[in-house]
Amino acid sequence: MNLNQEFNLHSHTTRCGHANGADEDYVLAAIKAGFKEMGFSDHVFLPGLTQPRMRGDYELLDDYLGSVGSLQEKYKNQIKIYKAFEAEWYGPRFEDYYKELLSKDIVDYLILGQHCFFDKQFIFYGRYENRSLGTYLYLNDLLKGMESGLFLYVCHPDLFMAWHGIFDTQAYEVARAIAKKSKELDIPLEVNMGPSRYVEGGPRGGHLTYPNHRFWEIVADIGAPCVFGVDAHDPSNYQTSDYGFFNEFAAELGLKMVDPRPKMALIRNKLVSR
Repeated sequence: MNLNQEFNLHSHTTRCGHANGADEDYVLAAIKAGFKEMGFSDHVFLPGLTQPRMRGDYELLDDYLGSVGSLQEKYKNQIKIYKAFEAEWYGPRFEDYYKELLSKDIVDYLILGQHCFFDKQFIFYGRYENRSLGTYLYLNDLLKGMESGLFLYVCHPDLFMAWHGIFDTQAYEVARAIAKKSKELDIPLEVNMGPSRYVEGGPRGGHLTYPNHRFWEIVADIGAPCVFGVDAHDPSNYQTSDYGFFNEFAAELGLKMVDPRPKMALIRNKLVSR
């Protein structure tokens, strides 16, 4: 599946505290880049918790949903827009909340993006005192999130390489566990474009934290399903992403690129029928 002219389900807004640009500008940029469908999937707002510069406060929920809703109507003849969230799996703590978002059609989908765990406070895996243990904590939470059945796909599954650094035996084991679970549950893994826009020399000339080539070699070997994600944090990201590079990356490795959109309704229907 060629990335350009298709869909991007990973796009943020300024509400998360580390993105730029008006909501409408993201839509206009996606249209200009040739996308037929896009999804706003900002970092989920969590009731009762605040995490500055990572996610917006829960009080922003109605503003977010209202803004996306108005853009859906305004641009319905030019692009299809989805309402969604990128969310971590925190065990049962927010499971009912996530289920409500989906079953009541508040959002169209959730994507799983593990950045931190919660133990009286948010702790980023990469800042855990024992980084090797942090990698295993990441893996454990990610696999449980995948098993929950609530998520459409997994964002930047090779994020752990941002702190793990060397692709050693542990990294190999983690990559295989993620890829095997993805194939078992048929949950796509996202080839994320974020770091490629900021590395010196671009993705063709610089060292990418992710997508990590060795990680995706394992994914290809196991045959796990994959999806592209622009992970836009600025409207300009729709123009500055090297789509050609990512199409070549997927083709050269033989990644199994899939379309996860039909599963939005399946996930929701399972929750409603319970």
